[in-house]
Amino acid sequence: AQQPFQPQPIQPQPHQPLQPQPPVHPIQRLPPQPPLPSIFPMQPLPPVLPDLPLEAWP
Repeated sequence: AQQPFQPQPIQPQPHQPLQPQPPVHPIQRLPPQPPLPSIFPMQPLPPVLPDLPLEAWP
């Protein structure tokens, strides 16, 4: 009874519908772009640290 239990149902692999997913890989290249602009706002942050009133205390 184990023979029929073997990968008999695996024959109809549902991997066929996964083929149309490859087009999603090129979209992943877009996400890396957003992180780049994220560095621009970080530059103005350093100058804001000295402006803090904490340094004015002493």
